[in-house]
This record gives sequence, structure tokens and C-alpha cells, in this order.
Amino acid sequence: MSNLINVLMASMEALRTTLAVNTEAVLHDLTQPESSVISIVNGHVSGRKPGDALLSGPDDDLGFLGLLEPAQRVPSRVFNNYNTTTLSGKVLNSASTIYYSEEGVPLVAFCINVDLDVVNSLKRTLDALLPAFTAQSRDDLSDKIPARSFDDVIAQFRQTGSENNIQFRKRVVSELQKMGFFKVKGSVGHIAQTLGVSRYTIYNYLEKNDDKQ
Repeated sequence: MSNLINVLMASMEALRTTLAVNTEAVLHDLTQPESSVISIVNGHVSGRKPGDALLSGPDDDLGFLGLLEPAQRVPSRVFNNYNTTTLSGKVLNSASTIYYSEEGVPLVAFCINVDLDVVNSLKRTLDALLPAFTAQSRDDLSDKIPARSFDDVIAQFRQTGSENNIQFRKRVVSELQKMGFFKVKGSVGHIAQTLGVSRYTIYNYLEKNDDKQ
């Protein structure tokens, strides 16, 4: 067990200089639940420090199902992509690895918790700052993607047997929109000509795509 802890402690030191401030790493000695936290990086995420008890962490930690289930005859188990909630109410995206003895006794837990509030707050701020692009303004945007032939890109699309011409054109416009081609000045007119429709038709497709988002 001491060898395992030493190896994981070295990993914790590496993480200490690389993890983003919204990401917490915790190393637990499960044989001493009353003071299980051996090492922690960015403890401000959950409000913990070395020496804290196992139960001082976020609620609903599915990773610790590995402590409650029957003895595991495996070296380790990974519990990932689940949410936990801190005492202050922050929701964290979490993952845990539980390490077992040969007898199936849980010995060590290595846990990662990510505070997504920081990311979501930044996204909301950026969304508020970005202008809403209208069909009228799309052609006025400068070229901000690498120059590339529209014809070559459109030629990569193939109409399926289940699609009629209108469905095919709508799919092409939708995919080109996702790829950012409509941010290129003059793109609407060129793509309309290539697809054999009017600029109004392309604008109509784009507006319907925006309504779906």
C-alpha cells in the first residue's frame, strides 16, 4: 500500500503545477476514514484540506460505491462522469479510482472534481458579448477561416437515396453553417449559385437552422 501511495503522491505533485484552478485532485487513505485526505490540489473547489475526513467531501459521491459494494477481487475500479455537490451547493463533475488489496479491501482513492460553474459563467458572459448574427449581416463579415474552395467542399457531399433535392440542399447548408463557411464574405452568393438556388433560399435555410438552436 505504501508503494501505491508513494506513486500517487508523485502524480499529485505533478498535477499541482498543471491543473486548472477549477479542478481538484484528492488522494485518500481509505484505511483511515476519519482523516483520509492525504494530499489535495486546489482544495478550494470542495473546501477541504489534508487531514480532513472522508465524509467531509461532496455529497452523493458515486465513486465511494466501491467502499459499500461487496469485496472486489480486482486491483482497481474507475467510477467516472458523475456529479457531486459540495456543502456550499456547487455541482462538480467527478471521477474516482478505488484501489483494492488482494483480498478486495479498499485501500486508496484517487479523485478528480471539476467545478463547471467557472466554465458556465464564462460561456454566459461570452454569449452576452457576442452579437446576434442576422441573415442580413452574414455577408458583411470578414473572412476569418482559411481560404478554401467552396466547390471542393460541396463536392464532398453526396445525396443519399432517401433524400430529395430540397432535403439534400438543406443538409449541405446546415453542415456548411456548422463548419463556419457562412462567416466568409460572399459565401452566400457563391453557395447559392453552386446549389442552383437563390440567395433568398440560402438565407431562409439559415434562419430555420437558427430557430432550431
